[in-house]
Amino acid sequence: MSTSRQDPKPARLEDLSEPVRRAAVEKLGWKSLMPVQEAAIPYLLEDREIMVQSRTGSGKTGAFVIPILEKIDPEQKAVQALVLVPTRELARQVMGEAEQLSSFNGVRSVAVYGGVGYGPQLDALRAGAQLVVGTPGRILDHLMRGSMKLDKMRMVVFDEADRMLSMGFFPDMKALKEYLPREIKAYMFSATYPPRVLSLSRLFMTDPEMLSLSAGVEHVVETAHVYYAVPGMEKERCLVRIIEIENPDSAIIFCNTKANAKFVMTVLARFGYDADLLSADLTQGAREKVLKKVYDKTLRFLVGTDVVSRGIDIDSLSHVILFDFPEDHESYIHRTGRTGRAGASGEAISLVDVLEKLELMSVAKRYGIELEARPLPDDEEVSQVVSERSIALLEAKLRNLDADARARAEKVVPLARKFATGDDERRGDIAMLLDAYYQNAQHESPPGDDDDGAEAGRGKPAGGRPPVPVEEDKLVELLEVNRKRLDKLVLERMRRMVPLSERLAESEDEIIVIAMLIEEFYQEALHAPPPK
Repeated sequence: MSTSRQDPKPARLEDLSEPVRRAAVEKLGWKSLMPVQEAAIPYLLEDREIMVQSRTGSGKTGAFVIPILEKIDPEQKAVQALVLVPTRELARQVMGEAEQLSSFNGVRSVAVYGGVGYGPQLDALRAGAQLVVGTPGRILDHLMRGSMKLDKMRMVVFDEADRMLSMGFFPDMKALKEYLPREIKAYMFSATYPPRVLSLSRLFMTDPEMLSLSAGVEHVVETAHVYYAVPGMEKERCLVRIIEIENPDSAIIFCNTKANAKFVMTVLARFGYDADLLSADLTQGAREKVLKKVYDKTLRFLVGTDVVSRGIDIDSLSHVILFDFPEDHESYIHRTGRTGRAGASGEAISLVDVLEKLELMSVAKRYGIELEARPLPDDEEVSQVVSERSIALLEAKLRNLDADARARAEKVVPLARKFATGDDERRGDIAMLLDAYYQNAQHESPPGDDDDGAEAGRGKPAGGRPPVPVEEDKLVELLEVNRKRLDKLVLERMRRMVPLSERLAESEDEIIVIAMLIEEFYQEALHAPPPK
């Protein structure tokens, strides 16, 4: 990563081409450029690859959309720029700003994302879209279908790269690289730069420069200090919501007491997370077993207290979560110092009630720490994020099915269509299958640098048994048995999947996803031991 070259002169609104400047003023009401735009736009206009560290809401979308619009040739009806984003909501947002800024220069843009039909996206691509904004999985689908060509492409932007990796898109992005022309420029925007984001940058970029808009320094800020204000009596439920939104690669979760640590670990395990406890009550053998999983990077969440976690040094830890605020200021520094090491960046997240927030402010003032407050996500936001992540995982699984598994899924399509258009109980069964799949996916290790995801979802029958045709009556019976096993916590999880089940059911192109889940469930449930 290069930091030695001279910084270009900051951009000004009056420097932009007349069509883009006019759109910025008349359509968006801009009076001047924001700091991230002033700093980043010249790099992109000069074809200098750059990694920008900037928070959401800083104006970063304009920082890459403006130079894209300046560089696109409106007369050439082909994809010339690609913006990769983690969610369909962000794809819509970026495309919306691009459409407004291109009001007077004729550049065509389209948003492409999963969980919806292909029709409108195909129409826009055939019409000559020049800027494509979308999620990596659906873009890869279009490339594999041949409905999108990138031979005229000049630049690719990774927006919110840390969130893209947290959504599970690394294998898709690695596969997508094979379709990119050799001579393109890549640009990355991310709030944080943990090791996996730095690894992604090495895959697509050559000696990029680094620009940080945090605290006025031009290097990767090692640790972002974040806090959520939470009600004291609902901390564990708030923790689950925060984990779903943040989706850490790995984290230590600190508690002040052994009892709290055990309680938090139990809650996480019941919600399907890969968590373990490091407690003073463990035997030496059990402790070593937990630590081996930590050092082998096969454990996602380690829950413990300050005492038992002393002496543990974990490389590439993306997050530290303070479930309980420490009893002294030095312990805050000790805990949060576990992330953001070796040139990477991480996040330290504190869950604080009213009194703990005052203590956190005191720590920040004493040590000169810049704090970021984030709003506590509600159930709708969590459901939305889980849906997006599930779509990414499911579409990757579908792409990687072997021919036999694909053929079995296609045979179930008529039955899946019947479920999709059925009553609330059948829709509930789809949500149940989605939840079961999502929980299993949470226990899979995140793909590493050399993992192309090729083995994901090969669709092999459970236990190596030969598959059998799906019979509707038997399927309904198996689903009923499974439904009776559900407890309140699983039902709560399933409610998050209802919007996604409805979304899939409404799209004919996505019926195959429901069919795949039904077929897989049937083969596994048919040979499962009877309930006790």
